[in-house]
Order: sequence, then structure tokens, then C-alpha cells
Amino acid sequence: MDAQPDTAGPAGGPAPASAAGHALVFALIDVLDTLKEAIEDPDPVEMVHDARKAMKELRALLRLVPGETATSLRRHTAEVARAMSGARDKAAAGEAIDVIEAAGLLIACDAADARAAIGSDAAEPEEAERHRASLTSFGAEVRAALAGDFGAEVAAADVGAGLVKTYRQARRAHFADPVALHEARKRVVAHRYQMSFIASAFGGRGAKRARKAQRLRDILGAHQDIEILRPMLQGAPDLAEGTRHRLDFAMGLAQKRLKKKAERRHKALFRLRTKAFLARYRKSLGLVASI
Repeated sequence: MDAQPDTAGPAGGPAPASAAGHALVFALIDVLDTLKEAIEDPDPVEMVHDARKAMKELRALLRLVPGETATSLRRHTAEVARAMSGARDKAAAGEAIDVIEAAGLLIACDAADARAAIGSDAAEPEEAERHRASLTSFGAEVRAALAGDFGAEVAAADVGAGLVKTYRQARRAHFADPVALHEARKRVVAHRYQMSFIASAFGGRGAKRARKAQRLRDILGAHQDIEILRPMLQGAPDLAEGTRHRLDFAMGLAQKRLKKKAERRHKALFRLRTKAFLARYRKSLGLVASI
């Protein structure tokens, strides 16, 4: 683990900080260590997959920190992750086919034709190296920020307020169309990683909620993977018309089922009002957050 950030206040005394804020500093460093491990993976597909997961966790934890620096780092994290989206799309499309086939909605020959149409998910070596270089530079930038003034900002953050804000946003998510479902997934992902942080830093409370949020995220992720798969199949020149029609029907039916399942799980997971949610965690965090 890297050197601890400087948390001295402007007059040389300790900055206002909390146990939650200090725990968040170390959680961010742990995520950067996970990102470093991902970068060192020789398999380019696994490297991209694991790096994107680490970036999602990093963004979720940065949401617990107010201020321009955290916002800027969060946006930069999103930019770096988006640059890798093309390398991940074929893998996501393949996972979508697996989900539809496992649901009994595809015959074997159609599934095989769909996989052939999207092609291999192997990344070009040059592309993988560009991603490694970009991620290495990004990781160094965030570590430097944490070792400086931003580390003090994190240590002084009202973690409870950030937790509540993310919960409220996830609770208000809706499922009107694929764009809304995609946004809902991002909000649920942020909540899931934040609850994992709370569970890890404060003795396990929140672990069950994190697992439930992960299951909801998986359902929403499967729906989004089908959205990635659909244009790939629509533009595939070698698919027979009958095969294309059956695949389109199967994708639509699978998404309809996933949406209904997601709505049920979302309603159950976010049934508590915001104040009731915060009451469960305020004491262990030692915080009073404004809601």
C-alpha cells in the first residue's frame, strides 16, 4: 500500500476527519491496487474486464466525496473506462447469447450462428497495450491526488451524506425504456459498491444489501448486454432471414422477462424511505448526514 495521504489542516493541525473518511481513503487505495493487478494480467480480455470493474468501484467511492476534485476525477474515470468499451462489447454480446440460450429461448444452431456473427472477443495486441498505458497513467494520477490535498478532502468527507445521495438516486430509478434501464444499472452499481465499502470498513453491516444489489445489477447488466448484441446481429451480413427473425424475437422476450424481474427486485431493495435507510447506518458510521 502506498504512503498515507497528508491530512493536516491549514494551520498544521489535523483536518476535520472521521473514521469513515479515513476508511474511504484506504478503500480508494485498495481499488487502485486492484486496478494495478488488472493491468498486469497478460490476458487482454480479462485485463479489460477487471479494469472496468475496478473503475466502476472507483467511481462509486468517489461519489462519497463532495467537491470539484472528486467530480473531476469521477468524470476522468468515466472517460478512461469508455475508451475501453469497444474492447468489452464483443464479450458482453457473447454473454448476452449465453443468457438467452440458458433461458431456453434459442435453439443451438441459432446460438452458434449468433456467436459466429459477432466474432471473437480477442483484442488486438496494440489496442491492449494502449489500454494498459492509459490505465497506468490514470492510476498514477489518482494516487498522486490521494497523496496530496485530495486525500485530506476524502478523510474529511461526510460519507453518510454521499451514501444517502446515491441511495436516493437509485431509489428513484425507473424502467421506462432501455436508456432508463441503463441509467438505473449505473445507479445500482454505485450503491452496490458503496454498501460493500460500508460492510468491509464497519464490520459487515451492509454486506447482505450489497449482495442483493449485485444480483439486481446482474439482471440489468444482462438487459444491457442484449442491447449491445442487437445491432451486431442486425448488421451481420451472413445471418439467414429466418435466423435473424428468431434471434430478434428471443432478444425481445428475454429483455421483457429481465425487465420484470429487475422491477420486482428494485422495489424490494429500495422499499425504505431515505431517512429510514440512513438510520440503519448512521450509528456505525458515527455521522449525522443532512438529508
